[in-house]
Amino acid sequence: MIRELSAERGVRPWAWLLAIVVHLAFVAVLVFGVAWRHKVTAPMQAELWDNLPAPATVTRPVPPTPAPPPPPAPVKAPEPPPVPKAQVPEPVKTPPAADIGLKKKALEREKEAQARQQALKKHERELAEEIRQQRAAALKEEEQDEARREATEERRREAAEVAKKAQKAKAALIDRYKLAIINKIKLNTDVPLGVPDGLTLEVDLTVLPTGEILMPVKIVKPSGNAAYDQAVLRGIMRSQPLPLPPEPELRRDFRTTHLQLKHEK
Repeated sequence: MIRELSAERGVRPWAWLLAIVVHLAFVAVLVFGVAWRHKVTAPMQAELWDNLPAPATVTRPVPPTPAPPPPPAPVKAPEPPPVPKAQVPEPVKTPPAADIGLKKKALEREKEAQARQQALKKHERELAEEIRQQRAAALKEEEQDEARREATEERRREAAEVAKKAQKAKAALIDRYKLAIINKIKLNTDVPLGVPDGLTLEVDLTVLPTGEILMPVKIVKPSGNAAYDQAVLRGIMRSQPLPLPPEPELRRDFRTTHLQLKHEK
């Protein structure tokens, strides 16, 4: 439509646009001027009058005149660098009560932990000392057992040695009495003439504690010469009672006596 009017009147379109913008700017200036001049009124109060005053005339607000531009700020000379001041220690701030309580609880927990650690170390030392004492007692007991075993073994060796010596002495005593018996039998044996030397007759005798011989005499190994064997048997019978040791214990060892009778001129 603007283009049609412009074409009819010979006016360019941008002139219309410029006019519309100028009017809008004017309206905006009026509106903002009134709003800028508007002040907040105090609360209203009612008063009673005997006679009503004449109505006040209403004046239209005058648009404010634009303020002049501020003058340029003066250029200040550069200030000298500040002189360093001595550092003053900051005052110690007192921590709040909550922080003090937390620190106190933390300190108490730390003390409790240290006390538990010390108690644990003390218990470990006591346990180690108890184990050491038990080991020492066990070692001492082992040493005592070893000493007792050695003493027992020593007594056993001594007893064995004594028994061995006693056995040897007993065997020597028995051999001595056996020799006495053989010599007595030889004295009571009349060997016939012509019996060669070196004949040996072995016999077993059953001897009573009184020295008497139970018959018959058992020939274990004949000499090979019957005349010599019979002469020896007769000599055995004539040799009763046989010489025996006086101890009853030793006489029991002669209950069965084995003799070797060798013919020697």
